[in-house]
Amino acid sequence: MNRNLLIILLTIFTFNSCQSQTKDKAEMEKTESDEFSSESGNFIIDFPIEPTLRVIDNQIGTDKYKIYNYQAVAGQQMIYMAEYIDFPEYVMESWDKDQAYDQILKTTEAKYGGVFKLTKKESTEQHKLQGIYYEFSLNPDANVPRGVKGGIKGKIFFVGNRSYQITYLGEEQGLIEPFLNSFRLIK
Repeated sequence: MNRNLLIILLTIFTFNSCQSQTKDKAEMEKTESDEFSSESGNFIIDFPIEPTLRVIDNQIGTDKYKIYNYQAVAGQQMIYMAEYIDFPEYVMESWDKDQAYDQILKTTEAKYGGVFKLTKKESTEQHKLQGIYYEFSLNPDANVPRGVKGGIKGKIFFVGNRSYQITYLGEEQGLIEPFLNSFRLIK
């Protein structure tokens, strides 16, 4: 009985230790240039204020994976986000890049219940990364909740089976482009 209790306690301590290490590596740190870096995400980005991290469990078939979503809410209608997902390799092998971009854009539209409609999608390149730039505008055919204004602007990049999605949601303002254009990989 004592041996079983010892095994259980060691398992709990090990789990808590691993959880703390994962959390620390997933958190963002402020750089000397006042940008924010994510060691686990391998990127640097210029959030206007310190972001918070939400780790979301997700699943495709039997494969589980996590979505690491960093958000900085600068006001009711100003939300800055950067997220990355390590998709199971077979998913990325079964899609070409256009299918992967389209799936992420469809998921984005569904996440907001059709309130926003895709109005722009074009190729983009920054810091040696190839991707797409997109915009969503308020959907005139949707039941838009009162007070919702603005739109969504963002970029998507793929590096291997990892996707990076950088997004701004809200009213038009001057910090959007510097935020979107600041994203780059650490190495």
